[in-house]
Amino acid sequence: MLVTNPLTAAGLSALLSEVGISLPAGAASLLVRHAGEMLRWNRSIRLTAITAPEEVAIKHILDSLLLLSFAPFPGRTLDFGSGAGYPGIPLAAALPDAHVVLVESSAKKCAFLSHTCTLLGLRNAEVVRGRLEPRRPLPLGRFEQIVTRATRSPQEAAKVLVPYLLPGGRLLLMTGPGEMVRRPTRGRAVEELPPGARHGARLPFTLPHGMGVREIREIRLAGDAT
Repeated sequence: MLVTNPLTAAGLSALLSEVGISLPAGAASLLVRHAGEMLRWNRSIRLTAITAPEEVAIKHILDSLLLLSFAPFPGRTLDFGSGAGYPGIPLAAALPDAHVVLVESSAKKCAFLSHTCTLLGLRNAEVVRGRLEPRRPLPLGRFEQIVTRATRSPQEAAKVLVPYLLPGGRLLLMTGPGEMVRRPTRGRAVEELPPGARHGARLPFTLPHGMGVREIREIRLAGDAT
């Protein structure tokens, strides 16, 4: 049980320090404000089922920042299915030199994302409304990395998202217990991923305070990153 309110800048910083995450000056305050706006908007549009302060801090904010294990994040990053802004907004706040594109299909959620990015002054975050579909690609260009918490199998996510990667780019899939299945055999991995893509690192994490387990899976596209 947390003693300090985790949805204050001091409380969030203390919580993140438990797992070795430190943020640049002012970033914790931005993330607390983002969470507050999410909970306020959640009264009228469904952004999240997670509303208890400790759960918001751990399952949304801290969980998103586990992606910093794969830092640095050069060039452009795409957050697919951004929803309430996780993990894209925490990444934009933690990495002010990165450029993060938040893609979301819901008009109401896009309105929330645009409002929040403006409120927080996140000039390195961009909101795009749309769906990523193989037959109807969005004119987004290509990215050095793509992150997603959306619920798809690694193979389904790779089929949709790998075409948006630059050569040498990486797709980072954030999965919970339901998706933490065994890695395919080497032969099947080649068959199930798009041409040029391969499985990379798999990093398991245990969230603090008994909040569950997570795994980040990396899929890399062949080529030299530029």
